[in-house]
Amino acid sequence: MEETPGTPKALLAAVIGMGILIIAGTITLVWVILHRMNAGPTHPSLPASVPLQEDAQGPVTLPPGTRLLSMARVQDDLLALHVSENGQDKVLLWQVSTHRLRSGLILPTPSAP
Repeated sequence: MEETPGTPKALLAAVIGMGILIIAGTITLVWVILHRMNAGPTHPSLPASVPLQEDAQGPVTLPPGTRLLSMARVQDDLLALHVSENGQDKVLLWQVSTHRLRSGLILPTPSAP
């Protein structure tokens, strides 16, 4: 009668160890998901007694002779406005929440060849 070669003990131990690690990882993952679902918001919220600020300045107007060429979002509350003022290109930054224009860049005019 022929004997079949047996499984090495190191391979059997490795398979059992990996099975234990898979089960432990799954339990940890489920615990983290449940913990984060029940934890609530991570950022502090405003108390109910703080009133919202009204806009006191009104809409933003560009100076006379200024044309808006393009607009791009820089951040959630900040827009970059590409304007042309009397032939000079500028980039102005507009803070949307405060309705304020902030100084930006003055772009050089391309020289004629």
